[in-house]
Amino acid sequence: MIVLLCKKLLTSIVFALSVLYLMTGCQQNPRQDIMPVLLLIPHYPLPQEDKDFFKRINPYGFVLSIPKHRDMDPNQLRRELEDVLGRKDFLFFLDQEGGSVNRLRNFDSSFYSPAASHFGDIAQNDFDFAVAQALKEGGRTGRKLKSYGIDVVFAPVADVIDREDIFRRSRFYAVNPQVSKALADAFARGLADAGVVPCYKHFPGFGDKVDSHKTIPVINASLAEITSQMKPAFQESKKYGCLMTGHALYKSLDEQNVSSYSAKLYRLARKTLGFKGIIISDALNMVAAGGPKTNDLGERMNKAFAAGADVVMPFFRTYESPEKKEKILRQIDPKYIKRFQRRARLIKHQALNH
Repeated sequence: MIVLLCKKLLTSIVFALSVLYLMTGCQQNPRQDIMPVLLLIPHYPLPQEDKDFFKRINPYGFVLSIPKHRDMDPNQLRRELEDVLGRKDFLFFLDQEGGSVNRLRNFDSSFYSPAASHFGDIAQNDFDFAVAQALKEGGRTGRKLKSYGIDVVFAPVADVIDREDIFRRSRFYAVNPQVSKALADAFARGLADAGVVPCYKHFPGFGDKVDSHKTIPVINASLAEITSQMKPAFQESKKYGCLMTGHALYKSLDEQNVSSYSAKLYRLARKTLGFKGIIISDALNMVAAGGPKTNDLGERMNKAFAAGADVVMPFFRTYESPEKKEKILRQIDPKYIKRFQRRARLIKHQALNH
């Protein structure tokens, strides 16, 4: 009888404490969802309004690509953002291919890395030496990126090209697809060995004569050609769990939608390639993706998510106010934010262990 009374008394006490806990609002606050966006750092040092904005949005990560930030110390910035966001698992991204895309110069003006075509030129005379040099350069670049706290680099450019007369030819390794793959994979391996995640781009490949920053490239390759070239070119991306789409109209795949807004494109990555990691659409301020205007940016982000993107890059103009940016970002459908919480840790690498 005494034992039974004690059990009843204990149950009553636990119930009363639970009710009191709820009534006083002392329940533990759930962790804020991570927003599936990559944002630029528009001002540095960080003004308070930007800190408040980042805290409210809680982005997946940041792209450190604004040239005027030559005095920025990314490692100090990370410590600041850890305090602001209350988490350490956000990621720093950087565009660093070499040649004309050399964003490391934002932090070290003396740093130089040759363009992808440099290794393709070497390969014409000595394939093995070219692969070794690409691996070496990937390692050198990776170590420099790592020293600045960069987690993920938008490289290598694994696009397949079938001719020399394409826009910014130096960004591409070689016309020969086997040579291009070997060099891109070697550069990626060097990056990874240095502790930085390579994010292959621009899926599904195929360079063009026009610039997707300024117009929409139209790719007339057949679906069979796209598939046969894409699978080997991007096969190694599955090791690292990061893939970036390009903005182009692949007519044999989807005549209606630019690739970053095409569900057929993402099915090609998921089903045909077998890619299970994070897929990031290229920057949505590019003309091929709709341009820098923001009046329909919320719609475009949702269109990319609906098609299958995990993360988008809605790069705003540097003068846009935090209030305007937040209003646009709040247009992302909550179901895509919830979906992302299950995928946010799919990029695979020791570099993410801060």
